[in-house]
Amino acid sequence: MFPLPDVSTVRLCSLLLSIAFTAVFLVLWRGRREDDHLLHWALSSALYTAVLLGFQLFTDTLPPWPGSLFFASLVGSNLLLISGARVFEGQRPFAAWMLLPLLGCALAYSAPFWLAAWGLPLPMPQAGRICGTLGLLAGVCLVGWVLLRGGGAGWRGRRIAGLAMLGYVPGYVVAILLEFDGAARLNAAALLPMLSDQLLLAVLYLGLLSMPGERAQQTLREAALRDPLTGAWNRAGLEAQRPALVMAGAALILIDIDHFKSINDRHGHAAGDAVLASLAARAAALAAEQGGWLARQHGDEFVAVLPDASAEEGQLLARRMRGAVAAGGPGLPPYTVSLGLTMVAPGEAGLEHAMARADDRLYQAKALGRDQLAL
Repeated sequence: MFPLPDVSTVRLCSLLLSIAFTAVFLVLWRGRREDDHLLHWALSSALYTAVLLGFQLFTDTLPPWPGSLFFASLVGSNLLLISGARVFEGQRPFAAWMLLPLLGCALAYSAPFWLAAWGLPLPMPQAGRICGTLGLLAGVCLVGWVLLRGGGAGWRGRRIAGLAMLGYVPGYVVAILLEFDGAARLNAAALLPMLSDQLLLAVLYLGLLSMPGERAQQTLREAALRDPLTGAWNRAGLEAQRPALVMAGAALILIDIDHFKSINDRHGHAAGDAVLASLAARAAALAAEQGGWLARQHGDEFVAVLPDASAEEGQLLARRMRGAVAAGGPGLPPYTVSLGLTMVAPGEAGLEHAMARADDRLYQAKALGRDQLAL
């Protein structure tokens, strides 16, 4: 068996690691001041550094109020990880529930001292360390769970951070058991969590640091699959979404702007672009109501794919799209659209045959005088 290091040595290692990551977060934030989540994570690491320094100034016996402050500050440093993640996702950094673990941990550490002062025989400072560590354990579980359940961009890095946080749980549990066993001379409540730091703290912070890069990659991937003018999926995007879209009974609505060339000729290409963007925004919003997608095929032609729509729902939505266009828009020249509707037939593995049928219906709509829906 390897001999256990002393608390001061392990604390120094955790201290140096925290100082290093505080510097990393601050340097990154200074270069990107709009990324306030980096400042929250820097403050988290800095607060942990300050608490470690505070513990170094005291012996194993901490009075109730400084001890409660230190234990609550440890929970606070973890909560700053959540506030940074919330800012990263565009939410308000703090929520009212975040006060509960702070107060709970502070009360947990101080409670044995007050009970002992009232005459209840408790082994001090062992009881304080046990109760304080229980409060920290509850806070770690809460923070890890919140980080794990988050979604959106950067979710892989966030889950790495959440798993790293939950990785501290065994150390806290063993520390509490050792304290109950009377190993007070070991100060397991301080030693074992900081031993966990040597592996988990770097994993935790690296998981957080990977979140912005992950979001940037996701943004670039999505940009490559979308039409830059209208924001609709392009052909590559439609192909990428095909597994979710191609199923028997899915509805396809092919949409074409009538006499689009004349809009460009009469009003200019800027007006034509505004018409395309307006049509795409309205059609995409309506398709999204049915769980569908909009893609720009080419030029002034779009296709809406509705995976879970019946034929009747597809007809209703196509008429709503035509009505939304007829309502016009501020600053737009008047225009109409022709629409062709079809359903994906059973056994069709792709959209090609359904698209060809929708194209035939679209030409029927144009042959009927345009501004029509052909079924």
